[in-house]
Amino acid sequence: MARQILIIDDNVSESNELRHLLAGFGADIYQSLRIGMAKEDLTKFHRGDIVICDFKLADGNAVDLMEWLYSKDIGCSVFVITDVETVADAVASFRAGARDYINKRLIRELLVPKIKALIGRNENDNFPLLLSRKSDACLRAYSSAHIVAPTSLNVLIIGESGVGKEPLAQEIYDMSEQRDRPCVVLDCGTLHYLAQNHDTKHPVTLLDAVANQFRKAQGGTIILDNIQQLSQDMQSIILHVISNSRQAPRIIATSSPEITEMAADGSFLSALFYKIKEFTIILPPLRECQEDIMLLADFYLKHYNQELNKNIRRFDTNAQREMRLHTWSGNIRELKHVVRVAVLKSHGDVITTDNLDFDTPISDIHLNFKLDKNDEKAKIMAAISHTNGNMIQAATLLGISQKTLYVKRKKYGLK
Repeated sequence: MARQILIIDDNVSESNELRHLLAGFGADIYQSLRIGMAKEDLTKFHRGDIVICDFKLADGNAVDLMEWLYSKDIGCSVFVITDVETVADAVASFRAGARDYINKRLIRELLVPKIKALIGRNENDNFPLLLSRKSDACLRAYSSAHIVAPTSLNVLIIGESGVGKEPLAQEIYDMSEQRDRPCVVLDCGTLHYLAQNHDTKHPVTLLDAVANQFRKAQGGTIILDNIQQLSQDMQSIILHVISNSRQAPRIIATSSPEITEMAADGSFLSALFYKIKEFTIILPPLRECQEDIMLLADFYLKHYNQELNKNIRRFDTNAQREMRLHTWSGNIRELKHVVRVAVLKSHGDVITTDNLDFDTPISDIHLNFKLDKNDEKAKIMAAISHTNGNMIQAATLLGISQKTLYVKRKKYGLK
């Protein structure tokens, strides 16, 4: 049966143009001017069908639509389009379950290829990892990435090791207007070796070697991984090359959190720091994203099932509890390793705690419930999960009264 696509947009000309762009994909395409008018068609939609909805319409918005779809258990894929992008609208869209949030002027470049790919794949295939997140902090980071990607602003992505900075940098390039130009990825920890790779008969200075790498971008994009590892000499070279490039490339840089302190104490050149950080995105550590832990674990479970030819269905309750309690010092990189080993070790179709090999002993993790403002919600959720919903024990673990726990649960919308 052909896939169905419903376009909900009150701009008739734009809706017709989008229908024309999607006409060759072999799907049945419908159009509607209002959410209310679309609901009758949507009752006939199934998993794998697609809805493209303008964020704001006369009788509601895309979030209202997705809430209605959820209440009716209509499991189609929703793409939100908009004339004016905002972080708040993007976060709201992703939290409601949108596959993507795209500016209308980028429909041809971004939306149409994604619709084509989705129609061409099995409906049970994994969707990109970047969309397998639900925590507020991650959704805000990814929404910011969607908004800055089409601009020419340099971007600095800050986060601990293993949080996914490099994939996000690549995603920004893939969504950018420079995506038809080269993207050169430079590891800042190994840049000083560049000059050693040349013929000794024709020696090249480090400045020339770095400048050659920038020229390869041809005015496209340079991704600088781990800029906190740049020596001060190399910082000066990078700044000189950027400032004197005829075709200045766009810079997308990644760094660990200490880069801000390094700029403040002078160990990182402030001129280079502020040239790179025209727009900053902060990716939170996994321990502060309780909602994402099992989403990511399930994502990698499916991935490693295929790689290792297994058919494991799920993590049992105790395994899920230990996964949520773990501090994940290695973030997503560590979680991938734990899941892969668990899939390999499991002999049944369910992963248990016996299959989980954590870098940090579980006995040490229970000492980490003391609340602080940075990850208060995550620790409250972990404490409640650890005590199987016993609020007296959870309050004790957190070092607060039951009344205080009640107030904080209400504040964060926790049951």
